[in-house]
Amino acid sequence: MIRTLGRLRLLLLLICFNLSALQAGSITSKVESQEILQGESVILSIIIVGQEFDRLPNIPRIGGAEVLGSNRSMKTRIMTVNGKAIMEQTSVLMLEFQPTTNIIIPAFQMTIDGELKSTDPIEIKIVTNRYIAKQEAQFLIEMNATKEDVLVGEPLIVNVYFKQKKNIDVIDINYKEPEFKSFFSKRIGNENSYQDGNYSVQKLTYLLLAKGEGNITINPASVKVAVRGKRGKVGGWFATTPKWSSVQSLPLTIQAKKLAKSFDIMGIYRLKESIDTQMVKTNKPVNLKLIIEGEGSLEDFEGIEFDIPGVTIYSDDAKIESKVIRDKLYSRYTKSYVFISDHDFKIPSKKILVYDYQQKTIKTIMTKAYSIVIDGGSKLDETPAVYTKNRVDRISSSNPIVGEEIKRNIIWNVPSELMLLVSFLVGAIVSLLLRPYFSKIKTLKIFKSKKRRVPLDEALVILYPHMNESAEVEKMVRLLYDTQQGKTVNIDKDVLARLVRHYHKKESDGFESRTTEH
Repeated sequence: MIRTLGRLRLLLLLICFNLSALQAGSITSKVESQEILQGESVILSIIIVGQEFDRLPNIPRIGGAEVLGSNRSMKTRIMTVNGKAIMEQTSVLMLEFQPTTNIIIPAFQMTIDGELKSTDPIEIKIVTNRYIAKQEAQFLIEMNATKEDVLVGEPLIVNVYFKQKKNIDVIDINYKEPEFKSFFSKRIGNENSYQDGNYSVQKLTYLLLAKGEGNITINPASVKVAVRGKRGKVGGWFATTPKWSSVQSLPLTIQAKKLAKSFDIMGIYRLKESIDTQMVKTNKPVNLKLIIEGEGSLEDFEGIEFDIPGVTIYSDDAKIESKVIRDKLYSRYTKSYVFISDHDFKIPSKKILVYDYQQKTIKTIMTKAYSIVIDGGSKLDETPAVYTKNRVDRISSSNPIVGEEIKRNIIWNVPSELMLLVSFLVGAIVSLLLRPYFSKIKTLKIFKSKKRRVPLDEALVILYPHMNESAEVEKMVRLLYDTQQGKTVNIDKDVLARLVRHYHKKESDGFESRTTEH
C-alpha cells in the first residue's frame, strides 16, 4: 500500500521532464502503464513544479474507483535565472487505486505562478483474458483441494501456491489466507519453496475438517506484491517507487456429507501398546502406553478411559502429532496410563470403532486385556479415582455403607447456593456433585517468593512422577491421594512445600510436554 512508502523511503515514480518546461511552472500526470491485468493497482503520480501554487486537494476517487492509499512529498531548491536567485518547489502526490473496468483518469487543473495549468487525461485499459493474463503475469496464486467430496470429520488437504517470475525485485508481500468458514482448519508444516519453469513457488498446506454437511465454499486466497519501480530524476534529485499488484485464486466448493453410522475415529490406523510389568509390589505403579497411528486425523479423538474398582488410575493428556506426505494426512496419538493398587486386578480390553474411508466400512481395533498380580497385596474395597492433568473423576462405590457416608457429606457440606441446582437434578447425577465437593478449595503457599498459591491437585501432579525416587515422596503422594478421595489426613505443609519446590523446576517444563500438541 501507499502507506508503507514512507517506511521504505521510496517516494514516487518520476519520468524525465524537460527542465525548461519545469522552470516555467507545470503540472503533469504519469502512470507506469496504461494497460493492466485484472486485479492490478494503478499508481498515479501528479507532479507540480513552480515558485508559487496551492496545495493539491485530497482526491478520494478516480474514475469511480476508490483511492486505496496516497503519499505526498515536497522538495525545494534555489535556482539562478538571468542572474536572479529564485526558489523552485516540486510537489508530488502519488495515488493508488484498483479499477475494475476501463476508465479515463481525468485532467487535473492548478494555478501555478499565476497561470492556470492542466494535466492530460489518461486512458486505462483492463486485460480480462485469463490465458493472456496468465502468460504475461509476473505473479500467480492458485489453490486446490485433494478432494471435492468428503464426510464430516474426514481430513481434507488444501494447498495454496504463490508463484512469481524469477529475477523480479520484490519489495513487499502481503498474503491473505483463504476463509475456511464451516471448517476446523489448521496450517500444517512449514512453507515449501521450489522452482517450476520460469516461476519460483511457495507452497502452504492446510488441514480442514468439515463441521457440518452441505455445499461449502472456500473463499479465494489473495496476495498483494510490491516490486521496485523505475528511478527518475527531476530538478536534480532522484526518487523510486514500488509498483503494487494484487492477484487472487479461484474459490473452491466442497460437498460435505454426514455418515449415519456411529464410529470413534475416521481413517486407516494400527494400534500399538506396551506394559512395563504385570507383577508389582503393593501400591507400586503399572505403566501402560497406547499408540494409534496411520492415515487420517486424530485431532478430535476423545480417547479411552479405564474404570477399575479399587484401583487408582492416573493418565496424562494425549500427545497428537500430524504430518502431510504426498497430500495425505498421517497422525500419531500417544497416551500413557498408570495403575496403582494393593490387590490383584485386571486391565480390561477396550475397543475403538474406526471408519475406513477407503473401503467404506467400520472396523474395530482393540486393546489387550492384562491380569496384574500384586505381590503380597490384599483386596481392598475403596472408591477408585481417575487422575488426569486437568481433573479428578470419581466413581461412586457400589458399597451401600460408603454410599450412605457420601450422602451424609453432601447434605452437611454442599454450599447452600448449590442446593437450588441440586433440587432440579435427578438422583442419577449425584456422583457428578462429588467433584466440586472433593476438589479442595484449600491451597498452600508454597512459592512465597513468587506469592503463588498451588492447589493440592497440582502438588500431586508435580510429585507423582517422582514417587519412586524416595520413600518421603511416595508417602506424600499417598496422603495427597487420600485427600482427593475425601479422607481426613494430616499433611505437614512445610514438608510438602519443600518437596514441591525441589521438583517444580523440572515438572514445570513437563506440563507443556504432556498437553495435547496440535
